[in-house]
Amino acid sequence: MKKKKDENYEAMLVERFMRWENLYKNGGSDPFWSDGSNLNLVRNHIIYTKRQIEETFLPGEYPEIYYKDTPPKVDKNYMARADEIKSNAEESLKIYLQDENYLYLKENINRLTPKEQEDLCIFSVLWYVEGLKRFILSGDLVSMRRHENPERYKKSLMECAKKIRLINGIEERKERIQYQQCSFV
Repeated sequence: MKKKKDENYEAMLVERFMRWENLYKNGGSDPFWSDGSNLNLVRNHIIYTKRQIEETFLPGEYPEIYYKDTPPKVDKNYMARADEIKSNAEESLKIYLQDENYLYLKENINRLTPKEQEDLCIFSVLWYVEGLKRFILSGDLVSMRRHENPERYKKSLMECAKKIRLINGIEERKERIQYQQCSFV
C-alpha cells in the first residue's frame, strides 16, 4: 500500500539537488563542519527523498528528477574555494595585526587585574587573532572560513578596547582625585 501523496517530493528533490550543486561549487558557511561533511548530508537527504518517492508512487509515476544520478560521496575534508578561503584569511590576519584596537589590547593586557582580564574576556578576544594564525599554519580551512569577513572580529576587538579605555579612564580619574586630595593636606 502506497503512502498519501501530500508531500511535494519532486520539489524537495529539485531543491536538494540544487543545494548539493551550489554547496559543491561555492561552499557553505557552516562554522564547524567542512563542505564535504555537509555535501554528504545533503546527499543522504537526496537518497531519503528518493526512497520516499518509491514508497509513495508507483514506478511509472516517479517524477523526472527521480532519475537524476545521486551525487557521489565526497571526501569529508573537501572544501570548495579552498584557495580563496586561505587568501581571505591571510588578508584578515593582516587587517587584525594592524588594527588599532588589537594593538591597544596587546599593549594594555598586563595593566589589567586578573579579574578585569576575566570579566572583559580579553584572552578570548585576542584568541581570534592568535587562533587565525594557527588555523592558517595548520591549513584548517573550516576555521579560516569564519574569518573571511574580518568586520565581525574587528567589532569584538573594538568593544573590548573600548571597555579597557573606560577602565583606564576611571583609574586615571581616581589617581587625579587622590593626588588632588594629597595636595591639600
